[in-house]
Amino acid sequence: MLIAQNSGEAASGAFNLILIIVVFGGLFLFMSLRQRKRLRERNEFLATLKVGDTVRSYGGVLGTIESIDDEEAVMVTEGTRLRLVRAAIAARVSSE
Repeated sequence: MLIAQNSGEAASGAFNLILIIVVFGGLFLFMSLRQRKRLRERNEFLATLKVGDTVRSYGGVLGTIESIDDEEAVMVTEGTRLRLVRAAIAARVSSE
């Protein structure tokens, strides 16, 4: 009788361990898929930038893109030209 109780407790412990692994695995998968989606959206945004767009940099500077290539963008803001890494552009600003 004592042996039967111990084997049931061992099975319960194994089930709990498997359950924890499945939950954390699912959570990891969910977070990595969300991160991939954000990265894909970010890359699509950077690919659609063009000359004349009004943008905001991560530093908070607003300006208009004067020229852009694969790695850099030149932004004009109130007579000052800034050369930025393309990835430093945070968002497109609406012209309202």
